[in-house]
Amino acid sequence: MALPSLNGMRAFEAAARLGSVKDAAEELHLTPSAVSRHIRALEKNLGQDLFERGFRQITPTIRGSYYARSLSEAFEAIWRATDDVSLANSPSHGRTQRVRVLCVPAVLNLWLADRLPNFRRLHPAVELEISTSGKRANFDLAIVDEFVYKAGPALTLLIPLVLTPVCAPSLLDGPVPLRSPADLVNHHLIHECESMRWKRWLEQEGVLDTTPKSSTTLDDCTLIMRETINGAGIALADTMMAQDFLQQGKLVAPFQARHTYPAGIYLHQRRSIGNKPGTGLFQDWLLSEVEDHKRVMAIA
Repeated sequence: MALPSLNGMRAFEAAARLGSVKDAAEELHLTPSAVSRHIRALEKNLGQDLFERGFRQITPTIRGSYYARSLSEAFEAIWRATDDVSLANSPSHGRTQRVRVLCVPAVLNLWLADRLPNFRRLHPAVELEISTSGKRANFDLAIVDEFVYKAGPALTLLIPLVLTPVCAPSLLDGPVPLRSPADLVNHHLIHECESMRWKRWLEQEGVLDTTPKSSTTLDDCTLIMRETINGAGIALADTMMAQDFLQQGKLVAPFQARHTYPAGIYLHQRRSIGNKPGTGLFQDWLLSEVEDHKRVMAIA
């Protein structure tokens, strides 16, 4: 039989790999409706459905999963061969290797930035271009935060969000006690965007009345940490937000209790990076730093 449309195969493979028509459209620089049309045309050409469609979600059929894996391997081989040829014939081959990285502001400002000098020392030929906004598909690597239920197969979990209260050391000796988690509601609590994280954490500690005496809601993690360091209140921080400040003694964790939130920091690798050496160097270094963070913060 004649091969189906390449556009249809690309649209289907991307949607199956990413688990989302919307994400596939972003990667392919198309509209979601265009991706859906290409997939429907491919299914018509093949004479069968490739997805089981539910409310706002798609799941490949058994044959669809096989087809998607085969297409992924084929496209990867094409991209790898193309990259090999492009690198070998590039006038800049052997010189500076540019790597484009997307990183959520909280991870960049509170954890990654202070570790980048070490990467540059180890790999001076790699030029990093780091942004905090943009489409994942436009970057070689993307460090993103995502809820677990939204994290598709294209994302690799770096670290789950493990939350614990943190405050300035001065609050431990203040007039309001901090003997147990129940005492937290008598303090000024700082929320990140909404109050659900604090409510969930307190309930996990058996605190039924989770309404604090006073609170502030902020949407910038760096500002949250500054406010907390300045003694404005108590924040519920994940380990990446808090690690360096805890080690520096600027913050303390008044309780040992920590609870995992159903979200995490994930790594997205742009397909077709092929043998681009700088990307591999940065990814390996990043994974090593994350493992060191887990060890220091005692995260299994």
